[in-house]
Amino acid sequence: MNMFRLAVLGLLFQATAVFAADGDGKFAMKGAGFLPCQVFVQAREDKTNVYYMIGGWLEGYISAHNRYAEDTFDIASFESLELLMRVIQNHCQANPSHRLHAIVNSIVTEFHPDRLRQSSSRVQIVNGKRKTALYRETIRRVQRELTERGLFKGETDGRFTEETKSALIAFQSDLDFETTGFPDQTTLWRLLRK
Repeated sequence: MNMFRLAVLGLLFQATAVFAADGDGKFAMKGAGFLPCQVFVQAREDKTNVYYMIGGWLEGYISAHNRYAEDTFDIASFESLELLMRVIQNHCQANPSHRLHAIVNSIVTEFHPDRLRQSSSRVQIVNGKRKTALYRETIRRVQRELTERGLFKGETDGRFTEETKSALIAFQSDLDFETTGFPDQTTLWRLLRK
């Protein structure tokens, strides 16, 4: 077993009882959240099992947040796991000693005002070979943002119409992105997360 894996296993299995939940909000960290950024960056680069374990931990963290945060259906209204991992990587490259939990907690805190507060049906969107499913409420938000920019004149109804697609093409053109009209992760991030 190489030194990198030993270091990862050591970090994962360190006792954290001194951080148990208490009146000050401290708690025991479990799993990948304890890992420092430098481990994440290396694991992502090498696509090791540790990287996939971190992805599972992140999905579990988001799911637990959705379950236990008040007035929350989904804290990540459109962000895919891969997009979240890229956001973490960008932070980690500049801050190799930061712990994953602190970064993910900051992301969740940043997303909180824009969370989906109620269940929303998903709309399937197909554009050639590209497919995605977005919450109807997310599409409404896309339409509202595009309306505010003067790019969308249709009804804000959460349906992915040709008018919505055309407005996204105009938005992508303004950013010098590939003009597909497809609500890909990068386009949505620039439109909804500013």
